[in-house]
Amino acid sequence: ESRQDYFVCSGANKGKDVCGSKHYIRAVVLEKGVLAHLKYVIGYISAFEQQFRTAMGEKHKSDVKKELAAKKKQLAKTENRIAELDRLFKCIYEDKSKGILSESRFQMLADDYEKEQEELHEQVENLTVEIAETEEQSGNLERFIAKVHKYLDLQELTPATLNDLVKRVYVHAPQIVDGKRTQEIDICYDLVGILPLALFQRNAETA
Repeated sequence: ESRQDYFVCSGANKGKDVCGSKHYIRAVVLEKGVLAHLKYVIGYISAFEQQFRTAMGEKHKSDVKKELAAKKKQLAKTENRIAELDRLFKCIYEDKSKGILSESRFQMLADDYEKEQEELHEQVENLTVEIAETEEQSGNLERFIAKVHKYLDLQELTPATLNDLVKRVYVHAPQIVDGKRTQEIDICYDLVGILPLALFQRNAETA
């Protein structure tokens, strides 16, 4: 007897802004789809490893460059705001000393500035860690390829295999194409993310 359990879109319960329709997919269908994609990716990398490495290296460098630029820009903005708060604090201290600013007003502003600075310093620490981690991602591609080598004879999908190779699975809302119900699935692989179909097509043509 075939299994009848389902996976239901978690975004549907968060409102239409997150997901416009409450869709689902049978577990057995999802598992077969994921297994088929895994086998395709593993087989492809086994046959065209160097081409895959080259193409993914280019994609990875581009993605990392954009991510680093955005994080460094945010870091600079946060550090500038911290410096600005230092200047503002000195200004209100001088105003208090000159009698321009009352003690209560000074304390209220000082407390606000100190609270904001604490939050900003925490952001700086987090961004610094994230930047360092992003810069260390250059080895992710090789680690993913090494994982793939462990599953060259993959025949069935097990929880251990899934946890090792896949980070998450996105199931799109179903569509009717030529009278048939179709449903797209995106697989986000551990270490390398979603692998675009164009990547495999280009590599196969140039192999």
